[in-house]
Amino acid sequence: MAKATLFLAKKTNKSGEHAILVRFDISRTNRPQFKTNTLVLPDYFVNGEIRIPTRGKLNASIRDSLYKKKTDLDAFIASINAIIIALPNEARTRRDILEVYETVKTVSPSEISRTTIIAKKKEQAEINAELVRELQETRRPNVLEYIRKRIKGMENGDIKRKGNNYRKGTLHTYKVSFTVLEAFAKLHPFNWENIDEQLIDKYVQYQEEQGYMKKSVNKHLASLSAMLNAAFKDGYQFKTSVLSHFPKLDVTREDKVEEIYLTEAELQALYEMTLEDEGEDIARDIFLVGCYTSQRYSDYSHIRKNNVSFHDGIGIVTLTQQKTNTEVSIPILHDNLIRIFEKYNYDLPFINNYALNRKIKDVIKRLSENVPSLKEEIPTRLRLDQSKMEGEGRVTFKRNDRGEVLIPKYDLVTSHTARRTGITLMYLSRILDTHEMMSISGHKTESVFHDYIKLSGIELATGIAKKVAKAKSEAEVKSMLLKQFESMSSEQLARLLEQANL
Repeated sequence: MAKATLFLAKKTNKSGEHAILVRFDISRTNRPQFKTNTLVLPDYFVNGEIRIPTRGKLNASIRDSLYKKKTDLDAFIASINAIIIALPNEARTRRDILEVYETVKTVSPSEISRTTIIAKKKEQAEINAELVRELQETRRPNVLEYIRKRIKGMENGDIKRKGNNYRKGTLHTYKVSFTVLEAFAKLHPFNWENIDEQLIDKYVQYQEEQGYMKKSVNKHLASLSAMLNAAFKDGYQFKTSVLSHFPKLDVTREDKVEEIYLTEAELQALYEMTLEDEGEDIARDIFLVGCYTSQRYSDYSHIRKNNVSFHDGIGIVTLTQQKTNTEVSIPILHDNLIRIFEKYNYDLPFINNYALNRKIKDVIKRLSENVPSLKEEIPTRLRLDQSKMEGEGRVTFKRNDRGEVLIPKYDLVTSHTARRTGITLMYLSRILDTHEMMSISGHKTESVFHDYIKLSGIELATGIAKKVAKAKSEAEVKSMLLKQFESMSSEQLARLLEQANL
């Protein structure tokens, strides 16, 4: 048993009482000191112990208080000694002794043993773990709070993707998807424990009922799937089998707004159109730059002098695509593009996407008075905003016998029509192979590239028929020539070859 030495702390409380300190002499080099909760006046602490005056010199309540303090002090000393005996030599430090004391202080000193200490510490550890879990649960953000916080981190650069900051286009997609999820949660509140396959199916059904196109539904599902995968890695608990349940809806032509392209003749008519309004003139020129370069608005609207160079007399537009960070080199294949660049001294004016969409529609609508093909009514699906406007009675749309909405071609033109036009016309020219066309467009997969080629089934079938007819005609000519050669004598063939070499 370690010898215990008691003495008073130097500091006092407002009543002039001192805390009693206890030093345990475990060994010559190990003499830990502890501050007890027992406080006394110096008058009642003599020769290293609490002195209780004889009866009559002190009132009963003070005597009882001193007796209790002495009992508590004796119990503390007995507990510490019991702990010192139970602990191995290497664990008889002040820190270890205090840690054990906190777990066994409610146990009688006579019952303290190594087994008791281990059991009590395990019990206390479980209690502490439960308290931590409860605290984490109360502080843990719900699903929407988690996604909102994550998007903010992606936006300010705290959260990165493979070491790189998220691009604006990707952030925009996540933000749009989050607004859809928020609206769904107002009708169908949920949290981590509610995430299961049925909730995902309900989310799909909600979007379909709201009129979202399948392509948009797939985007919103992909965004939620990515967020839940991140949450799982961050330790959030939910039914993880849902991560492999996210569906991908099959998207057919009927499920999308018709995506048109302008023909060579329509493009040339747009180029030659006289425009008096400067804003419309700029919008037309920037749109044409998109058509002739096959780039997205985010890229073709930012082409400046430093993007254009000449090599062996050939103009090259070099840029890094904002969406994919892909560097592309685009040969200038149309004189109209050179003339547009020269018009602005190769520093194209900037026009925002909203203004470009609005002005180019107006311009092409006027152009349709002289180019009837732009008035062609095309069966399509309504956008979500158009469906809402129709439902509210603010607009009406013409429909065919099958109930399909008919929209004039000029009204389907947007800033992105420029990219589809460029890619489709490249394909129709039959000059470049797929690899060469993809090097210009910046696509990394053929499936996505071919999705940009906006030819109808009839156009494709007609092209195939013409190709076959041409091949047959060439085969017939070759067959006829072979028969003629077979009927010639060796002298005639020799004279023919001689004439060919002249």
